Amino acid sequence: MTMSESLLPCAPRSSTTTGGPSQTSLEASPCEHRQDPVTVNTLPDDVLVEIFDLYVDDWEIGTNGWHTLVHVCQRWRHVVCASQSRLNLRLWYTGKRPMSEMLDVWPVLPVEISHGSDLSTSWENVAVALESEHRHRICGIDLWDIPTSEWERFSAAMQKPFSELTYLEFRVGNITPMSLPDSFLGGSAPLLRQLKLVHCSFPGIPKLLLSSKQLVALDLWFIPNSGYISPQDLVTALSVLSRLKYLHLGFRSPRYPASRPRPPLTRSVLPALIELTFKGVHEYLEDLVAQIEAPRLRTLEIIFFMDIDFVLPQLHRLINQVELFNSCDRATDHFKIQSSH
Repeated sequence: MTMSESLLPCAPRSSTTTGGPSQTSLEASPCEHRQDPVTVNTLPDDVLVEIFDLYVDDWEIGTNGWHTLVHVCQRWRHVVCASQSRLNLRLWYTGKRPMSEMLDVWPVLPVEISHGSDLSTSWENVAVALESEHRHRICGIDLWDIPTSEWERFSAAMQKPFSELTYLEFRVGNITPMSLPDSFLGGSAPLLRQLKLVHCSFPGIPKLLLSSKQLVALDLWFIPNSGYISPQDLVTALSVLSRLKYLHLGFRSPRYPASRPRPPLTRSVLPALIELTFKGVHEYLEDLVAQIEAPRLRTLEIIFFMDIDFVLPQLHRLINQVELFNSCDRATDHFKIQSSH
């Protein structure tokens, strides 16, 4: 068959005999089995949900991408609202207007509060939202550069329990570190999966971690001297976090007591931990890793404070027990000297 013949339109097959009448073939043509074109309006609801999920999961679309979907037509709005859990629907609140105005427009959904560097947002609105009766709908809090003048009010508002909270990030912008009380979050956050505190003093964090058994990522960075946590207390809290994958621990300045306890006879296993970042003095790191095992570790990043003379037998032991590292035939070390200021 030539190319031109292959592009001819389909026609019923027929056969003829010399001198006799033509006979139409009883074989059906492929064209007779063609279905009408499938349009988005003919897709069943479950297929639409799969498509919507790909759309809202695209980071370039943004957290409120599902708003576009519900304004297309009544059916799409119904499908989206009926799939809140599948599509992970959230209301994104930035404090530009009172939160009650947003809640009056949309269905009852979890709320994420975010206040970044946008000057058009209001710290007053954010504080009122945290103090309101709607705090039990708040599933995420991301606050950057909290002004010193607002800290006391925010600290007081956050001493109540937030029963649906899964994500929390506090970044203090002032040079003077801010302190969080032991009653922060009511002392319990059972659904918390991500916790990041930057430049915050929170000595009571071991108690909070013991109640946060769903935690996947823990990031404590620029810990001031007033927020010092001993390796022993930290490991005790980490021992219940069987789902913890990411641990980032960084101190603002070098500090460690002169007397150091002996390494324990038993160690806590962190079965899910794949990434460990540390910034501080090597004695702290040694006492920390002496008390843990992390068999699935994949990434290890260490920064010491102007510390170039050290021996790390416990770190060596930890690395030797990592399954992935034992399967490699070479390793590359990168050294960087950094000032303590």
